[in-house]
Amino acid sequence: MSRFWTDAFSEMVAPARHRPALWRLILGIVLAVFVYALFVAGEVIAARLIGGPGAIPWIVEGFRGTGSAAQTALLLASFGGMALGAVVAARVLHKRPARTLFGTDAGLFWRDFFRCFGAVTVLIGGSGMLYLVFGNPVPNQPLDRWLVWILPALGLVLLQIGAEEMFFRGYLQTQLAARFRAPFFWFFLPALLFGIAHYNGEGGVAWVLVVAATVFGLIAADLTTRTGSIGAAMGFHMANNVLALLIVSVDGTITGLSLYVTGFSADEIDFTRPIYLFDAAVMILAWLACRRLVRR
Repeated sequence: MSRFWTDAFSEMVAPARHRPALWRLILGIVLAVFVYALFVAGEVIAARLIGGPGAIPWIVEGFRGTGSAAQTALLLASFGGMALGAVVAARVLHKRPARTLFGTDAGLFWRDFFRCFGAVTVLIGGSGMLYLVFGNPVPNQPLDRWLVWILPALGLVLLQIGAEEMFFRGYLQTQLAARFRAPFFWFFLPALLFGIAHYNGEGGVAWVLVVAATVFGLIAADLTTRTGSIGAAMGFHMANNVLALLIVSVDGTITGLSLYVTGFSADEIDFTRPIYLFDAAVMILAWLACRRLVRR
């Protein structure tokens, strides 16, 4: 048994062992992507029927991350298709109930979620507060408008991070673990695919974001393996994305729902490189804190 493996993760993988064939997983990924695409197409069609021809460029702008609060909300809502795709693939190809994508113990799932959410909020949120005090952030929208959006925005961020964890950890990682013993396939490969999925093609910073997302994917894979659920990974992911999407966003990323934006752009790589390195160090500290809080 791999040193990466735990008894809790073995219980989480058990439902995936009933139908572990690689062809099922490949077909499941294709099916999940198809469901996701259908969901997004449904959003586009609904917007076209409601808003007329002008709705199409409006949606495209929002999906590029450069739109208003409403456009960003629609972008985050599209992740419902990713969650649905993971559920459909697990059910149709592997006969797995949706709950098996989350873990085996609902009580431990929520305990781990809130413990990691709290720890990451303190550490990563603390570094964000330092920037708010000393970094000269630029107001992005009035406080009263931001407060109107904050509750639905929190729900949409939860949907977004939940969908990603369901697919990459709850489905992909467990099905690969049921098929392969080598950690490269079930531990490292899903994290790498998660990182590549964040490539946006915008200059040198695009690969910095891929590396950062891959590092987070490894952290999420470790927390999932350690706890036997995606609760801890979701708590970590939620705290990180609340700060990055709702509090202070880097200019040039997804800023529609944030209260502030940074005074620098994401593509100013010479300026942002030390900031990304500092963020990586804080993320690793947050991961170590989560590991202690969720250990069995």
